[in-house]
Amino acid sequence: MRYEWNGSGIERVRLRRHVTAAVLVIDDFSGRPITAPDLTVTAAQVLRKPVRKGDGYFLFLDCEDPVLDLTARAWAYHTAETRVEVGQLSPLHPVVKLRLTPNRNYSIPSQTTCLEGRGAPGTEVRVLCENDPRPLRLLYDYAPSGVLDGRFLQLYDPSGSDWEGRLFALRRKGEGELEYFQVRSTVDGEEGGCLLAAPLSRGCKKAGATVFPVSAARADEKGAFFIPLRTMAVKAYICRVLSRAPGGDWEERSLELEPGRVTRLDLLGG
Repeated sequence: MRYEWNGSGIERVRLRRHVTAAVLVIDDFSGRPITAPDLTVTAAQVLRKPVRKGDGYFLFLDCEDPVLDLTARAWAYHTAETRVEVGQLSPLHPVVKLRLTPNRNYSIPSQTTCLEGRGAPGTEVRVLCENDPRPLRLLYDYAPSGVLDGRFLQLYDPSGSDWEGRLFALRRKGEGELEYFQVRSTVDGEEGGCLLAAPLSRGCKKAGATVFPVSAARADEKGAFFIPLRTMAVKAYICRVLSRAPGGDWEERSLELEPGRVTRLDLLGG
């Protein structure tokens, strides 16, 4: 707050607002910001609505809570949630990218490979293609004790895609188990530099390590989910599908999807 004297005996007050977080919601299928008028972004800790800007950002101002639990909703997308630690955001550029997966209300292009099905309402579903012809790689070995307390990772992606807000799965050489991580933001001036939402559980050598993009959605109140996958030059999509009902454990299954078709998966088994 700053006080000014305008020379006419009237004291004016200028309020300076602080941007705690600037949230940009991305269509995870197209990679473009979502501009739908029904899009909403809320934080559980904040009662007042954020300021929506014309460029697509939702600004949360003067928040005192150290953590923001963000939720984004729109008619043509599955609802998405993420937790942000305010202290880990850049004071000069506190941007958070939140990605939404299209649902059945979305105008999906024809010949798109999709997975749809049902499960308990709120079930988390993750899909990755293990035969992806263009997976990502590590540029350098990773150590949890490294830069930024283990939250810094350098990836090589020949496609030059936008990684911010995206979920990935890391497969270490000679291991079948995957470790999932989310890229919070990219790091300027560092080749392939990424700031992770949380450190990886353990170190990883770059040799033989493979990183797969993950598509994710949460089943709606009726238990329905729908996940379109990006087009790849493969004869079949060899997928690993993970699901977790509210309060349950992760369950994993392998599934082969026919390119250009919609495959149905019933997680309830009925």
